[in-house]
Amino acid sequence: MVAVATWTDRRRVRIGDVDPTGRAWLDAVAGFVQDAAADHSDHNGLTGTTWVVRRMELRCTRLPRHRDVMDVATWCSGVGPRWAERTTTLAVDGSVGVQAVAVWVHVDVTTGAPVPLPPDFEHVYGATIVDRRVSVRLRHHDPPPVGTTGVERLGWQVRRADLDLLGHVNNARYWAAVEEVMSIRSLPVEPVVATIEFGAGLDHGSATVVHRAVDGQVDLWVLDALDRVAASVHLAGS
Repeated sequence: MVAVATWTDRRRVRIGDVDPTGRAWLDAVAGFVQDAAADHSDHNGLTGTTWVVRRMELRCTRLPRHRDVMDVATWCSGVGPRWAERTTTLAVDGSVGVQAVAVWVHVDVTTGAPVPLPPDFEHVYGATIVDRRVSVRLRHHDPPPVGTTGVERLGWQVRRADLDLLGHVNNARYWAAVEEVMSIRSLPVEPVVATIEFGAGLDHGSATVVHRAVDGQVDLWVLDALDRVAASVHLAGS
């Protein structure tokens, strides 16, 4: 099978992907993006590699709806020593409604430690790489102290069904917490630019979501049982 630098596919939005209005959940959208990356890697023969998302920006102008047929495209747009940036678009009827830009760290499946990119990575994906200085530095602020004005805390239960092959909450599952906070604060889900960053992984059990809104923008943090930041999200209108 011939390797391709840009992977394209078509996918229909199903009933399990959408909310009661028929709009795709953000965690479903993150799942579409994750699946496209996996399919691309599988097609190109990189089946023995393990990748962990460090950061993702979702730019949503119009989220797909129930039974929409999406044209999915994904490619490697940047690299660093042990990580790669992937851009993915979801289009319906020729119009891109979602663009995701994610930084994936290449890790050792046993230790979880970052390792160099596969030897043939540049040969396979090099045609679409435009940025060779991609950083994995986290940019979000720490959560505000307990008692800070305007800050709310929400108890969050991590289900066993949220865990993936690495034994931690899958990156797409965190977007369910984002949906909950946006509902609590009566904020529109589209158009929106949402950036998520990942720290320590979450295990099964109790967690906490801390959130605040300032000038129409929302920040939230998902904390583990020891109040360590597992993920942080910044939301702003596009």
